[in-house]
Amino acid sequence: MTIEEKVLEIMREVFDMDEISTDASQKNCERWDSLHHLTLASELEDAFDIELEPEEIAEMTDFSRVVALLAAKVK
Repeated sequence: MTIEEKVLEIMREVFDMDEISTDASQKNCERWDSLHHLTLASELEDAFDIELEPEEIAEMTDFSRVVALLAAKVK
């Protein structure tokens, strides 16, 4: 499973949505509120066995930024 596929799977679970696309962002996904954002960060940390800094969590505003951040942290 690619990073992208895993992130989409986690986002579907966290946001409780059947489908979510790769253009998902805080601006176009009404379920992506502050509580779900923190839950997403926590689930990503668990799934990828990483630790996210508060600044990194704040930068996770859309799918592509989440994937880029994870790609840089997961070696």
